[in-house]
Amino acid sequence: MAETTTRRPSPAAPPEPDLRNPALAGLLAWLFPGAGHLYQRRYFKGALFAICIWPIMLAGLFMGSYRAEPTAQTASGQIHFARTVYYSWRPGDKRLYFVPQACVGAMALPALWQARFPGDADGSFSSTAFAPPRISSESQTRPNQPDANDIARSLHSWLDVSTIFTVVAGLLNLLAVFDAIGGPAPVEYEEETAKKEDGEEETKEEKK
Repeated sequence: MAETTTRRPSPAAPPEPDLRNPALAGLLAWLFPGAGHLYQRRYFKGALFAICIWPIMLAGLFMGSYRAEPTAQTASGQIHFARTVYYSWRPGDKRLYFVPQACVGAMALPALWQARFPGDADGSFSSTAFAPPRISSESQTRPNQPDANDIARSLHSWLDVSTIFTVVAGLLNLLAVFDAIGGPAPVEYEEETAKKEDGEEETKEEKK
């Protein structure tokens, strides 16, 4: 009597996640790392991206901050926040590092606003945060803003470390934006692997 062999059914492909509105998810992921995936109800990935990117970004922003020496205008010293994240395309000050930093909207939008409406340091937090440094042609209009050399002297080696951290955070978030828009990479089950597994099952049955 011939033995009948039962073939193991091929594993079904995993269901694709519901990306909802990919464009909106990508925008949210760009603005706030992890937000796009939370919108898509991909909670694990959202938490993973947020945990990986936010600490790096915040650490970079704080390492690029300092308190200036007290002056008559600011008795306690002007706080300069995130002075390594700014946009500038002025002669002698083309900030190429801003390209990867701009992959996080939370960093890019304040910097773009400051570049569009540059002002002088007046003692308020908003007058220096994400603001571009003063260049030589602005000595009359922005006399209280530090220039690039002043910022470098105040931050010392933290200048480079802060820049690296914020650039890395931006590049990581670029991957998160792509994932929110396109979803996970498709995994195709190889037919050859399925045939090989079926052949192994038939060999085991014949030996029995």
